[in-house]
Order: sequence, then structure tokens, then C-alpha cells
Amino acid sequence: MIKRHLILLVVLALASCARVQTLNLEKHDYSERPHHIIWFQIAGFTEEHIPLLRFNIPEANYRTSLEKIDCLGKMWNFNLYELRPDSTRSFLSQLNGSKNIKGQCEDFETRPVWDYLSEIGYASSLFDSGATDDQSLEKALKCPLNNTLNTTKLRYYRMGPDAAGSSSGKKSFHYQDSIVGIQETMRPGIYYDKSCQKNICYSSISNNFKTLWGQFVKDQPDTFFLVRDFNFIKGLKKKDIGYAKESLQEIERIVAWVNAQKRDDVLILITGAESQNIEFPKEGKQWAEFERSGKNILYRNSSLMSPVMAAGPMSENFCGLFDESEMLKRVLHHPEKKQFNWDLLNPFTNW
Repeated sequence: MIKRHLILLVVLALASCARVQTLNLEKHDYSERPHHIIWFQIAGFTEEHIPLLRFNIPEANYRTSLEKIDCLGKMWNFNLYELRPDSTRSFLSQLNGSKNIKGQCEDFETRPVWDYLSEIGYASSLFDSGATDDQSLEKALKCPLNNTLNTTKLRYYRMGPDAAGSSSGKKSFHYQDSIVGIQETMRPGIYYDKSCQKNICYSSISNNFKTLWGQFVKDQPDTFFLVRDFNFIKGLKKKDIGYAKESLQEIERIVAWVNAQKRDDVLILITGAESQNIEFPKEGKQWAEFERSGKNILYRNSSLMSPVMAAGPMSENFCGLFDESEMLKRVLHHPEKKQFNWDLLNPFTNW
């Protein structure tokens, strides 16, 4: 009799172990730490802007790459001093886990997420696109105590004004450089896009990303790559919907390209800040005029919440509603794997 009970318990245990775990109806392995983390911070973005990517596609069942995420969360946008802080301050709060963001040098004294990741073997690269001097992470170098941008460990790429006349130690890059040239940009330091002249960049974010990240993951077993984009919000505020749409399409192209690599070791994060609430026009002629000239668009205050979109290993950490300052904790959080309880096989347990 005891033997029969033991066999039954073993069968039930094996059956429970064989159960396929899912997230958003897709197979998902929980508590798996990614080898590569790609984080897009998009100023002005909210998930309600995805129609800019979808509604010109003739295929009714078409889904953008942003819609194929595993988990969607929402973040409260506030700190100790402001309700609705601007995107620059919200981005910093997400990265360093602090609500004490004043827009001053002391904001850069707190350790950012990549500093913690370096302790467990991650190499990090940061990429700014469309950032003004005041918005860029390079601003940290002007502060007496800078724990944010360590150019002896980090690779910092910037699509902005040409570096001519700037201080020594700043170099340039171009996505069409030779392999040797691209490999040189994998060394820690500050790099400016050669194609950017007088506030106009002739390279695209997607081309730059494919070249830089593609080489980065070849050289390093564990990587963190941050992309901060300020172009999208510029387009929205100017009612230049074509420019805003193209900026968002660039992120879509990158996500689609990464997905096409068929890697199961990449966590993709997309977060917004200073999310711009807009009321889209009705269909037909009004929608066409909206896309062409920004007509028929109604603006409201920026949102009190911004989206968090996650796909890949550990994406389960980003479901739910939380403060933007919790992003750092959720990136670093790694629960222990579920362990099998061998007591289940003991027929004499709990008798």
C-alpha cells in the first residue's frame, strides 16, 4: 500500500514539474537573469502612441513589435519636489532609484543601475539621441562629485553636435566605420556621431544601434545598453507628427531587429517619461491631416503615469503599478529559482 502511494506521489510530482509556465499566453522561464539588457527611455512616450506605428499598415491583423511584449506596467511620475517632472529628471529617477531629484549636481552623486550591474559582471554602454547639453548625461562630468558617468568604465555615445573644439579624450564614431574602427569604440570613453553637424544627424538611431550593440555583445558575455531618445517629444511639442512618428519607428525597427536575432538571453525594456497625452482625431480626412500637418490634434497635460514595457527573461519584474524610482530595484531583482521539495516524495512526511 505504501509503495502504491509512493508511486502516485512521484507521478504527481513529475507532472507538476512538466507544466509549461507562461506569461501573456507565451512560454516564459521565470527567474532567469538575462545576459543582455537593452533599455529604451523615450521622452514623451505612452503606449497610446502605438497607433502612430500601426494604423497606416493595410494588414488588419498586423502587430508591431511593441505590441508583442511580455509585460506592460505603469509608473507614477513624481519626485520629492515635483508632480510631473520633465523627462530628464524622470529618466534619472528611473536609473538611480531616487526621488530626490532637483535638477542639480547632487542628482549625479547617487549610483546608477549600471554601477550595480558592473558588480555582477555586466559591461555597460550609454547612447543619447536628441539630447541637449542640459539633457545629456555628459552634464555629470561638470559636477564636483560624479558617480554617474565614469568614462574609464563606460562607453558613452552621443548623437548630437559635432565634438570639434571639445575637450580632449572625446572621440567619434560612424556606423559605417571599418571593423577595426568599430572595435575601437568598444573601449570606455565618450564618442560623438561623425554624421551629426549643426544639430542635424545624417545617421539613424537604428543603424547606429545595430552596429554598436552588434559588436558589443560579441565582445562581452553580459551587457547593459541604454538608449535615451528625446526626438519623439520634440516632434510632439512642435506638432511635427511626421518627425515624431519617424522617431518612434526607429525604436520599432530596433526592437524588431533584436527580436529577429532569435535570442532568448535578451531583456528589452521600454519606458516613457513626461508622457504626452494627446487626443487623436477621428478617422479618414482628419487623421490624414493630423499625420501631415499636426492638425486636429488636441493636447492635454503630460500624464501622471508613464508606461513600462518588457520582453524577455525577467520581464515579469515589470508588471504592475509602481513609482518610477522603483525601476532600479526591479532591474536588479533576481529571485531564487523554484526548487523541488524532495519531501513531497516521502510518504511518511506529515503523517
